[in-house]
Amino acid sequence: MSKTIDLQVEKSRELIKGYRQHIAELQSKGVTAQQLDKMEADLARLEVAGEECDRLRAQLGEKVHAMNEILQKVKEDFQEQKKLVKTNYEQPYWLKFGIQDRR
Repeated sequence: MSKTIDLQVEKSRELIKGYRQHIAELQSKGVTAQQLDKMEADLARLEVAGEECDRLRAQLGEKVHAMNEILQKVKEDFQEQKKLVKTNYEQPYWLKFGIQDRR
């Protein structure tokens, strides 16, 4: 999980632990055991969501790497083909072959 999520889970667990130890004192302030149970359930959901995001980030990283390899190949092929026209034809004919002169 990300550092942000890890830190929040850790801090929240410590808070819940402390609140549970002093629940009698905090009940007069509106804190209930049900609220703490809900917070724990939300923390569990956050951990699951964080792990899922980590898996998706890993998959995305692989896909981006593969895409970048394809992009590099396309760029190389494009440059090769463009060079073929530019070295064999004068500038006025480049547009005929789909090569724009962008100086």
